[in-house]
Amino acid sequence: MSEVNESVGNENAGASAGASAGTEITNTSVSAGVEAGVEAHAGIENENQVGDVTISQEAHAGAEAHTEATAEAGWDGRNAAVDAHTEVGASVEAGASNSVEYGGVTNTTEVHAGAEAKAYAGASAQVGADGAEGHAGAIAGASVGAGVSNGTYDESGNGAQAGAGVSIGAQVGAEVGGGATMDNGVVTIGAEGELALLAGVGIDASVSVDTKPAQEAVVNTANTVATETTKVVDKVAEPVKDAGNAVADGAKDLGKKMKKWF
Repeated sequence: MSEVNESVGNENAGASAGASAGTEITNTSVSAGVEAGVEAHAGIENENQVGDVTISQEAHAGAEAHTEATAEAGWDGRNAAVDAHTEVGASVEAGASNSVEYGGVTNTTEVHAGAEAKAYAGASAQVGADGAEGHAGAIAGASVGAGVSNGTYDESGNGAQAGAGVSIGAQVGAEVGGGATMDNGVVTIGAEGELALLAGVGIDASVSVDTKPAQEAVVNTANTVATETTKVVDKVAEPVKDAGNAVADGAKDLGKKMKKWF
């Protein structure tokens, strides 16, 4: 695994970036991945004293973006499985507050806003003793939100707070999957899908076939063939047996006659 990280600034204002990539190989699996990200932030605080009144302000903002991609494959002794996916995303957030403290009572007003966007795509598959199955999907979404609150508290923490907020989001994409499994002689072939467009809609379907009757028919047919074959063998063997008995009886009679001659 190789990794690089760089940063500048401090907690009040700064930025950082990092990236990593690597592979891992074991006796039963192999994987590889790469990811990268960057972020920036800034903040400021201020406090003023006006007589017995303390006024404090704070404001901050931040942004980040990231991307990653991974792929892996493995074997668990029964099934082989593979998985791969990629994701990119970004978000921003900003907030500010103002506090006024007088006589042990503090009133604080806060406001914040943010937005984010993300996209994802992935696929996976499995095949082996437990059947075959595959999935794939791609989702993209974005959301924005904002809120405000105001609260008043004393030094003991007694007080009240009121706030309001709103958020709006949209998501589009689809995910599909399907597979085949066998359990106690029953084969199931299925497909499932999900469509996301502000609200989720799912569709599922599957078909199951019981193979035990067919297995029993094969066994019954084999038993019938074996029984009939045994009968045929017995019929074929009867003349041979009779002929053998006749030869044996003839030999006995000849032996008795020979005794009389001597």
